Amino acid sequence: MALEIEKRSAKPRLKSKKRVAAYCRVSVAKDATLHSLAAQVSYYQDYIAKDPDWLLAGIYADEGISGTKTNRPEFNRMIEDCKKGKIDMIITKSITRFARNTTYLLEMTRLLKSLNIDVYFEEQRMHSLSSDGELMLSLLVGFAEEEVKSMSKNIRWKVNKFFEEGKVWGIHDFYGYKRNGDTYEVDEGQAEVIRLIYGLYIDEGLGTHQVARRLNGLHIPSPLGFRWQDSVVRRILTNITYTGNLLLGRYSSGINQCDGYKRNNGEYPMYKVEDSHPAIVSLDAFNKAQDRLFMAGNKFRPHSKGCNASIFTGLIRCGSCNKNYIRKKNRYRTYWICNSFNTKACIECDQSLSLREDTLFDLASEALGVDANKLTKELLHERLEKIVVHNSKDVDFVFADGSIKTLHFEFKSRRLSWTPEMKEEARRREMERLYGKSSNQN
Repeated sequence: MALEIEKRSAKPRLKSKKRVAAYCRVSVAKDATLHSLAAQVSYYQDYIAKDPDWLLAGIYADEGISGTKTNRPEFNRMIEDCKKGKIDMIITKSITRFARNTTYLLEMTRLLKSLNIDVYFEEQRMHSLSSDGELMLSLLVGFAEEEVKSMSKNIRWKVNKFFEEGKVWGIHDFYGYKRNGDTYEVDEGQAEVIRLIYGLYIDEGLGTHQVARRLNGLHIPSPLGFRWQDSVVRRILTNITYTGNLLLGRYSSGINQCDGYKRNNGEYPMYKVEDSHPAIVSLDAFNKAQDRLFMAGNKFRPHSKGCNASIFTGLIRCGSCNKNYIRKKNRYRTYWICNSFNTKACIECDQSLSLREDTLFDLASEALGVDANKLTKELLHERLEKIVVHNSKDVDFVFADGSIKTLHFEFKSRRLSWTPEMKEEARRREMERLYGKSSNQN
């Protein structure tokens, strides 16, 4: 009997769609520009939907944030989604919408290139994955960065002119006052809180932590509507504006300042304007507060100076908010955590991930190819630009040459990480809890 073979045609495979995201940004949070942002979002939704081979992976839009800043929540969320494999391609209006900082732009496009993710810049009609993409990006963003520097110098000149005339640049409401045209009027409800703070600090002798706790106990909202922190109390106690005088130019902003404004330590001129608006506290009370703050600082500084320093200090950044990680210690170990999350919890940053210092040494040793006990501050700061920690437990080691090495870590078993000293301390504490302090002596 002859063997019969039945022929069947294979079912065609469905072509997978390319997951395309769009990034939009406006640098000023005003009604007109926010309307422009809404128009951009609507445009990209329609633009991506028109292509049958594309699937909308998301629209990421930052409001009122300059392209020179790296602390852009939506941009950072988009990069995290790229790392998770949720995006195949990004569309943005222009290079300047994506970033105005040459180093940061190349760092991000190289990272995306390593993930095989293309960025298409509409105005320039250019793909980052093209053969000449990086060269063109370097040239074009370099021109854009120089333009921003020129604009920054012009604005700084105008601001200084305002200060010379005793005028406030960009006058707006702030805690204790409300704007009335070009002048300030006292907000009596908030002014009472400021007077209470000075009274508690000067007359009752409470510390800034205690003042914050007292205000929270009275259910008084902070200037931003949250719980009071000692840092907020300290800012009010050191703000000379509450005496009816203005000190203009206390802070300055550079075009590449990731953290916004920084204190002016003499780089630029400052101007004092006396009796420019109604006072909430007397100059005498303000001076007493400064004296006490100075004495409190000097009282503790000799004992605490450098006690929490490390070879990693200043290098570690949060992958969510781009603020620094700080070093903390408890009874058992030393670890690093996002400063924003540590001080304000989920108000400014939701990255709760902490990183043990022994894990950090292991990761740095692997990234640099150096034995952990040979790591030094000089070596780290010479070879690394920064270390970025992500909630996914990925750590990016960004090298000075722009290259990035990403390492993953897992939390160590608590049982395996306990040293004999830690076990003995735990045993001692348990004996004290069960039998009292005298039990250890017996």
